[in-house]
Amino acid sequence: MKVPTVSDQYCWKKQSERDDLDWFLYAYAEATGQSLAVVNAGEAPDFVCEREGGQRVGVELTKIIASPETRRWHRLFGSGAMKLSADVGSEIFEAAARKAKILPNGRWKTFETFLVIQLFDNPLSEIHRGLEQIDTGDFAEFGFAEVWLADYSTLEAYGRIELFGIYPERVAGYYPLCAGCKPYG
Repeated sequence: MKVPTVSDQYCWKKQSERDDLDWFLYAYAEATGQSLAVVNAGEAPDFVCEREGGQRVGVELTKIIASPETRRWHRLFGSGAMKLSADVGSEIFEAAARKAKILPNGRWKTFETFLVIQLFDNPLSEIHRGLEQIDTGDFAEFGFAEVWLADYSTLEAYGRIELFGIYPERVAGYYPLCAGCKPYG
């Protein structure tokens, strides 16, 4: 019997996703008062977590990243967000639509699934006001229990991430870093 193997690249990807998930889970607990514990890692969804009451929730991570050329020019000549909030809003919608197409497959249909859209190039602190114009109802059709933006651009300086709830209405809005936080501890 041949034992299936996974590549080093796949292992590194899953470890990177797990690290990103841990940052999200910490910020999520802080923002909502609800903690989630990781039960399993996979692909459909990326992770299965469990609420305090035992209910299982899938968590799917996806990234919005600027092209290498855009990043290079921004690093040389720009500061702040690389894109306008309207452009990011459009990319958020596209990412949710893309992930919703694969939602009916695999284990996704057995429990609620959260979509976490990761930002690395556009700080929420600079674009959240424009994102507040997003109609949360537009995301109901995708089938996710919750849709979140997670800003990883703050991680290096503050050792934490910021969140913006997209869907449903009860979580919608900006969850900034704690008041009085200073960069670099």
